[in-house]
Amino acid sequence: MTNRRSRRSALRPALRDDSGATLVLALIVVTVVSVVVVGLVNYAGTSVAATVALRSQADVAATADAGAQAAINDLRRSTYDNDTASATYPQCFGATGTRTYAGLVSGSSGTASAATVTCAPDPATGAAGGLVPITASNKPGNAILTLSTDPAEDGITVKALNNSVPFNVRGGIVSDSTIRVTNGTLASTTSVFAHTGCSGTIVATPAANCSAPTAADPNYPLGTSAVPAYRPVPANTGVNCPGKVMTFSPGYYDDAAALSDLMDGNGPCKDSVWWFQPGVYYFDFQNSAGTIAGISGSDEWLVKNGQLIAGRPVNSAGTVLSTPSSPATVPGACQNPIKSTTAVGVQFVFGGDSRLKVAGGADVEICGTYSTSRPPIAIYGLKAGTATPTTSTGAAATTVTGTGFTAPAGSTLTAAFGAADGQSAAVTGSGQGGTTATLTLSPFVAGAGVPAGSILTSAKLRFVYGPGSTGSARTVTVTPSSGTGTGTSISPAVPAVVGATSTVDLTAGLASAVHASGLTGLSVDYSTKVGKGVTEQLDAVLLDLTYTVPTFRGETTTSVPGNCLAAAYTGGSAGQCAVVSTSSSYSGGFYIQGTTYVPAAPIDLTLSNISAQVLRFGVVSRVLVVKETGSISYVGPVIEIPDNSPGYGPGGTVVYLSVYVCPGTAACVTTGTPRLRVRVYIHDPTGVPVSGSREMVVQSWAVHR
Repeated sequence: MTNRRSRRSALRPALRDDSGATLVLALIVVTVVSVVVVGLVNYAGTSVAATVALRSQADVAATADAGAQAAINDLRRSTYDNDTASATYPQCFGATGTRTYAGLVSGSSGTASAATVTCAPDPATGAAGGLVPITASNKPGNAILTLSTDPAEDGITVKALNNSVPFNVRGGIVSDSTIRVTNGTLASTTSVFAHTGCSGTIVATPAANCSAPTAADPNYPLGTSAVPAYRPVPANTGVNCPGKVMTFSPGYYDDAAALSDLMDGNGPCKDSVWWFQPGVYYFDFQNSAGTIAGISGSDEWLVKNGQLIAGRPVNSAGTVLSTPSSPATVPGACQNPIKSTTAVGVQFVFGGDSRLKVAGGADVEICGTYSTSRPPIAIYGLKAGTATPTTSTGAAATTVTGTGFTAPAGSTLTAAFGAADGQSAAVTGSGQGGTTATLTLSPFVAGAGVPAGSILTSAKLRFVYGPGSTGSARTVTVTPSSGTGTGTSISPAVPAVVGATSTVDLTAGLASAVHASGLTGLSVDYSTKVGKGVTEQLDAVLLDLTYTVPTFRGETTTSVPGNCLAAAYTGGSAGQCAVVSTSSSYSGGFYIQGTTYVPAAPIDLTLSNISAQVLRFGVVSRVLVVKETGSISYVGPVIEIPDNSPGYGPGGTVVYLSVYVCPGTAACVTTGTPRLRVRVYIHDPTGVPVSGSREMVVQSWAVHR
């Protein structure tokens, strides 16, 4: 018994030690698990808080965006244009410049947020930026005037897209012959007059008068008396179109083929902006005449690729740019004279049978120059003018030097060769091999010189010899000079003396150089070799020229053989053409921001993808054909003249929107930093603000946190 108790007593301390270790281990496990659980709970709480915060920020951002969009839509449906004459000027939203939009976004808390938008105009835009005076002195009397009285052609032919979208014209319509509407409706905001009948549906107030008296040609002056300086067409190389913008300078252009080859969609300048800087351009193409070396083909300039922008370039806000952007936004790429008194544009003048055709998907926008005393004529067709050749006969050299030739007694070499007067300079051969004599005659000048772009039809040197001249092995070297420097020398053959004269024809060798650079003078080196005891007497060396300088030529002048512009126009069949036309499948945008005045020629346009007025400030032509095709959503006037003063603002209104966000439906506090700032450009396609049809261009969208 004693031994058993002793053994139990000995075991008890050991059992107590094992229980303590187990307890400690359990406590450690519980502690670790507690720490982990607490950490997970804290992490979950942080994630929930972050999610709530992010949702809140998203709600605020969405509310700010919605408030800005709502304000922009309200402005689109208004007629606000920053008019200083308004009783509520300069408030954007009627009587206030602040508007609250409640319940825009239902937030995560279930409470919708509100946005308050303040609006402030740019003071230099809209009506406050200055009105453009429009009067009877600087606009045509009618939106359309056609002057043809030929019974073989209709004065006006219109094919509207469909019956539901009329071909709208803002202003009067007058035809000195007929008006024919082949589809849909022709509608004018005022009157319609035809002299010899109408057909089709025409809407006007009062009703169309189809037996009215004829109207007179307004006879707008050209505005310049001199043909501008000749300009060659730039080469189709990348260096000439940096940034895909090729720049043209005002001047005289006579090569339609070179322009067409440049703008047909091939080469390194494909898809460029063809920028014609402000100024006068005269297009009198000489291709079909075949009188200039290297120039041939048609007198029609084809624009099939890229964008032709003519005038001072601007951006969508009307701000003047140093060069157009590429690609440009058409319309609106050049300064519009209907919107700005500072508009400086171009005048495209067409002479002879020269013409412009637009095809493919090319865009064209041509802007005229604002004037208070005449319409801003962007395209001008010449009615009269004929090119007359100039003949200069017997021009002598100013200075003559040489060796071997002896001047007559009491005379100089220069005087001896000044005229065919019998005062011959002579050389007599000596020695076994004879004598070589030379002359340098320089310069020969025909009057004031021949300007670049001239057509040289004859250039001859006449060598007038004295009796008994039997020299041989004669040579001539001729070197032209111009304003650009010394040209390439030519060495034409010297024919035998016929009677007392030997004539050297220089025409083929000089025609291209004279056309490209003009002619200010010729230097002639003459050499002859005479045998021993043989005498050559040279009485005169004279220059005879016949050339035609660049001249203003009428579009139907008989001096242009086979002039297709003069043929009766019935739609462009064989032998007919229009000075301005588009192809039947044309899909680009064509806009003339100014008056089109081509009283002697037809215009034929097929319009497919228009978004604004096409012929702005009216059109005067012999014949006008307009056909709508494709998909056109534009329902405003296709052709227009603006109303008289007070006129239009200089290009739309710019406003600055500041958006403040707050929960609930109450107006927000509009102090401090707004959540969103937006700059918006409001453009009115019709020139005046019309609710619902305004174009809203967001120019900046800045979020603040």
